[in-house]
Amino acid sequence: MRQIILLIAALIFLTAVWIAPVNAAADAKIVITKVTPTELAPGDIKEVTLTVKNQGGREARHITLNFESAEGISLIGSSTVHIASLSEWGSKEVPITIKAEDEIPDGAYAIPIQVTFDQHYFNVSGGQHETAGRPQTEIMIVFNVEGTTTLEVADVETNPPELREDSENNNVTVLIDNSGTAKARSVTVRIDPASPFTEAYSGSTSDFTDEIPARKSHRFVFALDIEDGAKEGSYTILLTIDYIGEEDQKISLDKRITLKIGSQADFRVGEATTNPAAITRGAEFRINVPVKNKGNKDAESVKAILKTKSYFTGTKTDYLGDIEQGSKKIATFELEADRDTIADNYETDIKIIWLDGDERLETTKSFALVVVSGEGSNTGIMAIAAVAFILIVVIIGVFIYFKRKKRKGE
Repeated sequence: MRQIILLIAALIFLTAVWIAPVNAAADAKIVITKVTPTELAPGDIKEVTLTVKNQGGREARHITLNFESAEGISLIGSSTVHIASLSEWGSKEVPITIKAEDEIPDGAYAIPIQVTFDQHYFNVSGGQHETAGRPQTEIMIVFNVEGTTTLEVADVETNPPELREDSENNNVTVLIDNSGTAKARSVTVRIDPASPFTEAYSGSTSDFTDEIPARKSHRFVFALDIEDGAKEGSYTILLTIDYIGEEDQKISLDKRITLKIGSQADFRVGEATTNPAAITRGAEFRINVPVKNKGNKDAESVKAILKTKSYFTGTKTDYLGDIEQGSKKIATFELEADRDTIADNYETDIKIIWLDGDERLETTKSFALVVVSGEGSNTGIMAIAAVAFILIVVIIGVFIYFKRKKRKGE
């Protein structure tokens, strides 16, 4: 239907320009000989110039152009345009403003115009100027509407803002902008992470939306893990956008985004030592844990927190202050083993918390806390020691007694 409308309008223009009516010399005839521009995109608001011509031999006065409503496109402002007069074969340029609706389908769109005017002419027989009315006529202007989709990566955000090595479930948000004039439908965005990035969980590297309207944006969210030992720096990741564009055309675009892994402190926990070296149930002891910053950035306000089994009580927090790259400090904790603690290797966690600017970071390391068999200072040992002491005193007393008695006998 739109193609038929466009063909009819073209024939009307050709007829208006090239074929003069038989009674052109006698009658005024209002036509539109030129429309500039005729190309629109969905959502466009454009200034359009109409060339209105009196294609007849009589003057036309009180010309009125009434623009009727049409599907998809419309006139902005008054729907009526007045022209005072056009002399025979005279023309005038008339500016109007046309708006195309957002996301209308491609095709030809026509606006009907109802034209009325009066003819003014000189009556030779009567020897005077006269005015005659004329029936209403209809003319038509046609616009060709063609939309496009233009998808681009507008922005990339991460949470946390600065990515770290050996971290999980880092959210990556990609803003896709449609700067075109037609909507994109069934939009799927996939990222293809390469080392040191990996998929956080099944489906975390793909996201979908039903559509991105013209001149609108949509955020696609992904989740990535970062491998242990990843080096700081910028990494390029392939991003693929699949969607349905104009005329149900399936389109695939390859884009690239850049993710940055920042420098950071990292810690290695050395071999823990205790004093006394052998921990027994019921014993109080001190544990020393060496903490070394093996990362590539200084760590500020470092605090170590010991996570132990409930058998161990005491002071489990130590503030270490700042630890520079390559430096080491000793975290010290004063503990006591419960009397019910059995001999075993107890897996113990030490959480290390530090500041990186305004950001609070933490990591958890593990080591073994060994409890040996036997008891510490308890009543059984004290009783045995007391009996042994008394026995020694008795033996010494008997020895002295017999020695003195021997001297008296001499």
